[in-house]
Amino acid sequence: MQAVYPSAETIVSALRLIQADFDGRPTHQVMGKGGRVFEFFPTSITDNIPPLHPDVSRAICLLSQFHLEHAHEATLGVGEEDRGAMIISDLLLNYNLPRTLARWTPTGAPGEIQVPLSNEYIQEGDTRIFLNGVRPHDRVLIVDDLISTGGTLVALIEAVRLAGAKILEVFTIGEKSENHGRAFLREKAGLGIKTMLATALQRREDGRCQSKLIRFHLGKLPKKLFDEVASAFPKGFCQPGSGE
Repeated sequence: MQAVYPSAETIVSALRLIQADFDGRPTHQVMGKGGRVFEFFPTSITDNIPPLHPDVSRAICLLSQFHLEHAHEATLGVGEEDRGAMIISDLLLNYNLPRTLARWTPTGAPGEIQVPLSNEYIQEGDTRIFLNGVRPHDRVLIVDDLISTGGTLVALIEAVRLAGAKILEVFTIGEKSENHGRAFLREKAGLGIKTMLATALQRREDGRCQSKLIRFHLGKLPKKLFDEVASAFPKGFCQPGSGE
């Protein structure tokens, strides 16, 4: 069956909503692992600041279809409950998938998988994540709100593998390019990741930092449609593929 794509205007409108959420957000400093200082910026998608609007959630679901090639084969969607739980759940519901979120506290239920977690804010050994509901025969779509250093996703992948399930795809909405999580994920888990957009940090004239949306990844849009959408943005801002 031939795929039916939305109009270029519809796609551009969805991208504009997400651009407004991620671009130009002022940062504040957070003390992280090993005393390193990280510049942190919240969005409605990642932190519900401001509250996640249904239109933004619908825009994410619309654009995700250009990236997720194996959602129709999946039997389960897996994410984690910290920060992006709302958008993760919305996105997986869009694909009519049963879904489970790794938790940061144990339930004590039989078969619960637990693995150590280390990311930019957490030293290894300080925290674990706990995963329930994944069966050995499951074919899993892993979804998170963003990838930064990649530590949370590495832990989530390990938990799914310990449950004996097969991972079909790993997808996040945002990618903080300065923290090199994509390379870390490949090194530690042997998996690639698909992302919808990438950000970097931008120094303002007053010396403070803000987020800068540096590119959109438009997945597998047909070339004619891609060209129409890309023409609404600066040259090179929209790229085919998923950031691989």
